[in-house]
Amino acid sequence: MLRRLVRWIVRAALAVTVLIIAARVVDYFGRRIPAGSVLLVKLDGPVVERGGGPLSDLVGTNETPLNLVRRAIDKAKDDPRIVGLALKVIDPQLEFAQAQELCSLISGLARRGKWSAAYLESAGEGAPGNLPYLVASCADEVSLMPQGELNLIGVRLQEMFARGMLERLKIEPEFDAIGRYKSAANVFTQTDFTAAQREEDDAVVGSLFGQLVGKVAERRRLAPDSVKAIIDRAPLLAADGLKLKLVDRVEYEDQFDKRIKHYRQSEHYLADYRDYARAGVRLLPDHRDRIAVVYASGVIERGRGGIDPLFSADTPAMGSDRIVEAFREVRRDDSVRAVVFRIDSPGGSVIASELIRRAVELTARKKPVVASLSGYGASGGYWVAAPARRIFAEAGTLTGSIGVLGGKFNLARTAGAVGVNTGAATRGANVMMYDPFSAFTPAQQQLFHDQILGDTYRHFIALVARHTHLSPAEVDQVAQGRVWTGSEALKRRLIDGLGGLDAAIEEARKLAKVPAGRPVRIVEMPERPGIVEQLLAGGLVQATAGASAAAEARLRPLLAILRTARLAAGGEDGLVYCPVRPAM
Repeated sequence: MLRRLVRWIVRAALAVTVLIIAARVVDYFGRRIPAGSVLLVKLDGPVVERGGGPLSDLVGTNETPLNLVRRAIDKAKDDPRIVGLALKVIDPQLEFAQAQELCSLISGLARRGKWSAAYLESAGEGAPGNLPYLVASCADEVSLMPQGELNLIGVRLQEMFARGMLERLKIEPEFDAIGRYKSAANVFTQTDFTAAQREEDDAVVGSLFGQLVGKVAERRRLAPDSVKAIIDRAPLLAADGLKLKLVDRVEYEDQFDKRIKHYRQSEHYLADYRDYARAGVRLLPDHRDRIAVVYASGVIERGRGGIDPLFSADTPAMGSDRIVEAFREVRRDDSVRAVVFRIDSPGGSVIASELIRRAVELTARKKPVVASLSGYGASGGYWVAAPARRIFAEAGTLTGSIGVLGGKFNLARTAGAVGVNTGAATRGANVMMYDPFSAFTPAQQQLFHDQILGDTYRHFIALVARHTHLSPAEVDQVAQGRVWTGSEALKRRLIDGLGGLDAAIEEARKLAKVPAGRPVRIVEMPERPGIVEQLLAGGLVQATAGASAAAEARLRPLLAILRTARLAAGGEDGLVYCPVRPAM
C-alpha cells in the first residue's frame, strides 16, 4: 500500500513537472519576438483605464485598455529587441489627461533612444479631433490618411439648461448646493449661466486650451501663436496639414505598414501590444515585493457597481463594496508593500464616497497609499483620494470640485396635469420631506441646507484640510465646488505632483523604501468579475459599447442631463458630483 502511494506521488510530481516545462516552452515560443522588432499600438474606441475582463475577451471589444498600453510601452523601454513604436490612432475616445499620459509614455521611449512613428486615420470626423491629433503628434513623425481631417479646432465646454423644459412638464426642481461654483444642479434650476459657473467654465477652458497649444507647439516645433492661428483656421484637409507642418506624410495605412516594416532600411517584425504586454505563465510562487494598483472608475455608487447601458455603457459604476474589499485585501497581504489608488471619477454618492475614503484611510495607516488621478478626480473622486500620502494628476485632469448638492423633483403639478392626485396618512413633522409629490416646507429647506448639505460640506473641508495640511479656511477658499485642472490644483496644493500612473508607482516604491533596482510585481485590483457575474450585471452591454461611442459623444450634453437627473433621483441625501465635460 505504501509502495503504491509512493509510486502515485512520484508519477504525479513527474506529471506536474512535465506540465510546467510544457507550459513554459509554449509560452516562450508564443511570446518570442526577434531582435529589431517594432511595438505596434492601435488606439481605437473608448480608452478605458483597465481591460474589459473575461467577457470582453470572449466577444471581442472595440476599446483600448490604457493599462495594457502602459505595460507594453514600459516593458519595451528596457527590451533591446524593440527598436521603435508604430502608433495607429484610428478613432479613440479619451480624456485630455489620458492623452497627456500617452504622450509621456511615448516620450519615455524616445529617452531610451527608440524611434516612434504615428499613423492618424483622421483627427475627428465632423467633430473635434484635438486629442487624437495630440497623441499622434507626440511621435517622432506623423502620417495622415489622404482624406483624413485635422479638426484641431480648440476647446469647448458646453452647458445645457433644462429649467424651461421642466416648467413645460410642470416639474418643480428643489435643489440646493453648498459651494458657489457647485453647479451640477444648474441644469435643472437655471435657464442660463450663473456668473460663478461662467467664471469656472471659462477658467477650465482657458487652462486646457493653453495646455493643448503648448504641447502641439512643443512637439511640432512651432511657435504657440502659430498654433493658435492654425486652430482658428481649422478644420483642415490633409494637404493643408502637410503645408502647415502638422503632419510629415500623407499616406494610407497599408503604405504606412509597408514603410514601417522596412523602416531605415531594416526588416522589422510588428509586435502587437496586447500580446506583448500579456503576463507570462506563472506556475511557481512569486516572492517579489508587490505594489497593488486599485482601479476605481466611473460614478461612485453604493453596492457592487455595474453597467448602466444608457448613462455609462463604456464605464461601469464604481461600486463601494468592490473597492472596500480590495483595500481590505491589500491591508491583509504582507507582500503588498504599497498601494496606488488609480481614480477616474466625477464623484457620486456621499455615503459610497465616505465608505471608500474610510477604507483608504485604514490602509494608509498600515502602508503607503498614493493616489493617481486620471481624466477625473473631482468631487467624490477627490473625496476618496484625500487620505493618500501623495496625490498625482496630469495637467489636464479635472479635480477639486469640493462641494455638495442635493434635492428632489416635485412632481405634484405633473401628476395633477394628467389627473393623478396623492394623499397620505402621516406621523412625524418631516416624514414627507423626501416625498416626490410635495414641496419642501421652509423649515425643511433650512434643515436640508444647514444639516444635510452643510454638515457634509464641513466634513469634506475638514478631511481635505487634515490630509493636505491646509487650514479649513484655506481649503474653503479653493473649494466652493470649483473645478480645477491639474496644473491649477498643484498651485493650490490640492495635489502633490504632476504625472501619470508610472509617477505614482515610483513614488509608492520610494515611500515603501523598496531599494532602487529591486524588481517589484504590479498587481491590479479589484479582482475581475467572472463571465457569469458580468452577464448578470449587464456586462454584454459593456463588451459591445464601443460601437456606440461616437453616438454617445454627440449626445453627451443630453446624456449629462439624464445622468445628473438619475443621480439626483437616486435617493441620496447629498451628492458630491462634477458633471463638467469639455469637448476636445
